[in-house]
Amino acid sequence: MRSCLWQVGPRTNQKQGQWLEDHLAKVDRDRQYVRQVLSRVVCELRERQVYCSLLQEVKEEAESKAALHDVITRAEDGFRMTDQLQKHLQDVHQQSSLDLERREELAALLQDRLQEVQVRTSGERRYVSCSGQLLLFQTNKLHSSAQKNLETRTALLMTQLEEERRSHQESVNFLKEQQGLLGDRLEELMRRYEEVVEEKQEELSSLKTSRTQNLQLLQQLAQKYRHSEQVVIEDRVEKENLRRRREEEELQRHAATMIQAWWRGCMVRRGPLSRGKESKKKKKKKKTT
Repeated sequence: MRSCLWQVGPRTNQKQGQWLEDHLAKVDRDRQYVRQVLSRVVCELRERQVYCSLLQEVKEEAESKAALHDVITRAEDGFRMTDQLQKHLQDVHQQSSLDLERREELAALLQDRLQEVQVRTSGERRYVSCSGQLLLFQTNKLHSSAQKNLETRTALLMTQLEEERRSHQESVNFLKEQQGLLGDRLEELMRRYEEVVEEKQEELSSLKTSRTQNLQLLQQLAQKYRHSEQVVIEDRVEKENLRRRREEEELQRHAATMIQAWWRGCMVRRGPLSRGKESKKKKKKKKTT
């Protein structure tokens, strides 16, 4: 029993040390996971000005952490109950050892007294012997009863200890299973993240190419538009100049027509007067001759 109790402590310390290492490894994985989530959120904020993935990840992580915290709490309660049972078992074993030593000392003392009584008087030897044997029988009977009760309690404690060990092992197996599931989930999330990043990169490249093509097309259209606008402006200017020249020519023709009409009118009006003056001059010349 002592060797069994001696081996429980180091195993518990070893398990606690292993649990501490697993806990530190989990903390490191959580740190890396948070870094990846933050980088993904930063990319999402830069691209779409939202952070929905962060809220979703925080919600899922809170639920997972709550479940894991519940499991860890039950495991810690199991550890504490195991330690309490071990301590109680040690106390019971020590108390049993003390009771056994006291009974052995009492039996030895009674044996010594019996021998003294046998030396003092032979008449009382039989009585003392019977009394001593009776007392020894009663003591052995009490000791046997106490031993049986102790064995029964020890068996019960061992059963409870085995049950606690089994519960602890189930908790450890459950935690390992959850750790494996979380690892698989993390790998799946990383794979999806890489696929999404690759798709977004391809979309970005396609958008850049389309943007370049659209920009080139827009520049070509702008150049054609400027050329067409220049042609239209030049055509308008040419038409305006032609219209002005035609108006000027029309005005000139009209003015020339007016001048000709005026001159003809003048000539028509001056025609008879000039003929009369010439005839008068001819008559005067004839008279003088």
